[in-house]
Amino acid sequence: MPLLLAALLCCGPPAHSAAKTVPLLVGDQLDEQGKPRPLNGPRRKLLDALERELGVTFDVRMYPWARAERYALDNGELIFGLPKTAERLRTLRYSDVAVHRNLWLVTRSDATFKFNTLQDLRGKTIGVARGYSYGEDFERARSEQLFRVDEDISSRSTRLTRLMLKRVDAILLFHPSEQTPKEIEAGLAAFMAPRLQAIGAAANAGYSVLPKPVAVDSGQFFAIVRARDDGIIARINAALARIRQRGPN
Repeated sequence: MPLLLAALLCCGPPAHSAAKTVPLLVGDQLDEQGKPRPLNGPRRKLLDALERELGVTFDVRMYPWARAERYALDNGELIFGLPKTAERLRTLRYSDVAVHRNLWLVTRSDATFKFNTLQDLRGKTIGVARGYSYGEDFERARSEQLFRVDEDISSRSTRLTRLMLKRVDAILLFHPSEQTPKEIEAGLAAFMAPRLQAIGAAANAGYSVLPKPVAVDSGQFFAIVRARDDGIIARINAALARIRQRGPN
């Protein structure tokens, strides 16, 4: 039995033995210099909680999304955060939702627009992370060239800077489902405040989150190649259920 399966399929978290190390593929998040940023916030808290439940230590391996997906398919390793598509569901087995998120459009505060459906993006330029999928509806509209897509490195600050410089009309950002647009705006303002000083006169507006999300409850999942799943996903699902039942610590 592979080490990954042995680590996760034991009857319960080992109370007195050393935690097993489990490889976990994750798409990278980069800083302004293109260097990987460590996991933080809700995702890091989730992994910490799962490590305690499963009695393992995740060896987080961060790659651009396209490479992370290829390694997951070729090597049969666990991956976290890869969006579902019809094609992937034929190959991968996904867990229950691990993190609930909404997908939002962010604009300059002086250049907002009405958004109800993807048709409202016609002719606009939307900033996205290179190599990431934002759901089948968005990808279909993208392939039909309903709007233009500006792909950049997986760096939130870089895309927010391009938005402030009017290189794009809006960017797509995921945030936890419980956050409101106003809370997200406040967080973006605090996050970008030191960075906007370098932009100078161009930084003469704030950030606005459009009231209607592009996608609601666009969850994050764990997944593994179906042929390599001897119970890993069920084990993770049970751990997630226990975590949810206990509620916030």
